[in-house]
Amino acid sequence: MNAKRMGMVFGLLLLWFGQCCWAAAGGPSQDGTKKLVLHPLSPKGSGSENRFLPGPQEMTEGDAFPLYVNAVESLPKDLDWAKIKSWRELPLKDLPQGEVAAVLRSYDVCLPLLEQAGRCKRCNWAINSAGNSAIDLQSLRNVAFLTALKVRSQLACGDYAACVQNLGMAFSLARHLSEGPTLVYTLVGAAIIGVTCGEMELYVQQGDAPSLEAALRSLPQPFMDEEPSELYGMKEADRVRPRQVLRRANRHLIAMQYIEALRGYAGKAGQWPETLDEIKPALPNDPVTDKPFEYRRITKTQATLAGPMPEGGSAKDIMRHELNLQPKER
Repeated sequence: MNAKRMGMVFGLLLLWFGQCCWAAAGGPSQDGTKKLVLHPLSPKGSGSENRFLPGPQEMTEGDAFPLYVNAVESLPKDLDWAKIKSWRELPLKDLPQGEVAAVLRSYDVCLPLLEQAGRCKRCNWAINSAGNSAIDLQSLRNVAFLTALKVRSQLACGDYAACVQNLGMAFSLARHLSEGPTLVYTLVGAAIIGVTCGEMELYVQQGDAPSLEAALRSLPQPFMDEEPSELYGMKEADRVRPRQVLRRANRHLIAMQYIEALRGYAGKAGQWPETLDEIKPALPNDPVTDKPFEYRRITKTQATLAGPMPEGGSAKDIMRHELNLQPKER
């Protein structure tokens, strides 16, 4: 892929990545802060059994590629993707469940195919005679949006086990894309991680949602290879943007792990910790600074979690959450 076309792809992916995360979280404030209202984790909501990716004993020797092709081809051609994306900007209480259910019925055939694909050890991404992908990568983006809508609908119904299962299918798709033949596949995988983390930010704000900490800790680290081999054939100046996309995806996942660990601490203490040293076991470092995220307790029920702008990045690469603890009702 020539440099001009690669630059266009990076620009589109960065734009899409930002829009996906913004919509899922309900939009950041003017300074880029995402404000989350969290509830202390109930002892019944430990979520220790939750996993996003299948274990070794659940994996199969099959090839995921034909399953993804069939999943894409199973979707109706006339789905209103603009409406589907707009639903991700609504509060859960305003989600038009009747309309959403009608759209999600088109997902019924796609769902088992994605489940089966997620258990495959490999995905042999086919290339056509022109040297292009034999599957429309944009169509996989649409699959990710539909999966996110499924998660949102299940959250509205309180079906957390099904939410975790669907989040896991998105992670499996991103994992397979990260092993694709070109950097573009990897970047699409990173963008899907952005969509998925956005839905997790909504999940963790539900009062009785089981913890995702064990599921997040079980993911490979880093989830996305930040130095894929294709970067070494590019000029140093052209490597910056794709690295930022990949690092942002990994950073978002680790930030979610911090948030879930803090939610677990609040479940026992009823307040945020003074410092992150009070949380055991230790949390992984911010991949940008190779140090823990910057944590500051403002009050017992308000804290901030932040990661600075990476070198060569922009304001949208700053990771900043305001965590507002909703005390348990007595």
